[in-house]
Amino acid sequence: MNGKGKINKKYASLRMQHILFISFGFLFLVFGKCPKTEEKPVDFFPGDTCSYCKMHITEKRYAGEYILKNGRVKKFDDLGCLALSYLEEKENVKKVWVVDFETGKWLSPESALFSSGFTTPMNYGFVAFEKTRCKGECLGFSQFLEHVKQKVKD
Repeated sequence: MNGKGKINKKYASLRMQHILFISFGFLFLVFGKCPKTEEKPVDFFPGDTCSYCKMHITEKRYAGEYILKNGRVKKFDDLGCLALSYLEEKENVKKVWVVDFETGKWLSPESALFSSGFTTPMNYGFVAFEKTRCKGECLGFSQFLEHVKQKVKD
């Protein structure tokens, strides 16, 4: 066997390795999953306005926001604005956050309770508390949404 045969076998072997490498890379891209990053709320910045009423967001403790399935973030100056906007597009909402009235921490609606009787930017009167520290008549998220919807009807 001459030297050419050895060279051809060597290149054939390298070619096969190259094809396998590309194939496995393709399979990884198609079927592999990247670790999911935890979605987090977006902080408020000076000049941010409410996505519903267009007023400036001046006090975080009354505020909330949600992210849509397309990645767009909507921010709200009053939880009532958040509720009305959410009710209009809840099928497209991916994640909701509200601000704890006392601590300023972000909460999911599942870990929050909503209490009325407060003076809020748009006078809907609701603020959020962490479940263990709620004051007054405390409502879950769906009850809160219904109360805001009813308040607008009246």
